[in-house]
Amino acid sequence: MATNTVNGVLVCSDGTNIPLKAEIAEGTESDLTTDTAYTVSAQQIGDYAPGKTVVSGIVLADNICSYAYILRQGLVAAIIPVAKKGLSNFQDALCAPIRLQAGDKVRVMTNTNSDREASLCVYTSAGQSRIFVVTPSGANTNELLDLQTSNSIGDTLQGQRIIKAFAQSVDGTKVETPGVVVVDNLGNVVGSVGFADIQTQQPQFTGKSIPIALNYKAQFLTNA
Repeated sequence: MATNTVNGVLVCSDGTNIPLKAEIAEGTESDLTTDTAYTVSAQQIGDYAPGKTVVSGIVLADNICSYAYILRQGLVAAIIPVAKKGLSNFQDALCAPIRLQAGDKVRVMTNTNSDREASLCVYTSAGQSRIFVVTPSGANTNELLDLQTSNSIGDTLQGQRIIKAFAQSVDGTKVETPGVVVVDNLGNVVGSVGFADIQTQQPQFTGKSIPIALNYKAQFLTNA
């Protein structure tokens, strides 16, 4: 796997900008620290700007940026918008402002152009952010599982409602569903999130109203 420069910026409510930059190996989730061109040293965001409230931002990679998020005490505290370099039209607002604490860090996953990893990023009415991922192979039903627990969406978000989401995949015409579909315990579709191909467009959060209960799954079908 190649190593490339990943960069970005987080914008705070008081106008402070936190520049981000690191050399990161594709295919390995890694820390994205502050840019040493503008900060004294490479620091985690919580150590660089404790007490600041982040309201928007973006993370950029050379090829595919599957996801980026603020990690706090082992959990996804906030999802950061992602894009491929040269295709970032917006420094999108976060789903909710987040006040930084010491120890907070940005985590990012970048991949090669040929990597098929798909991701689903969601925000619920309870204020919870989660990321679900899967790497398809062949003609299959591909279930996206929680990034940190490997549980289904039903086990992870039981009793909650997804109100914002985006999904990214490079599979294009290999996908035989309208993006990610959320199905109930009987296999009925209760919601969907269309895919953005991050190689050609920037994924953006859109409003949703998708109920989640036990044994629900987030999945999509591929023909190859």
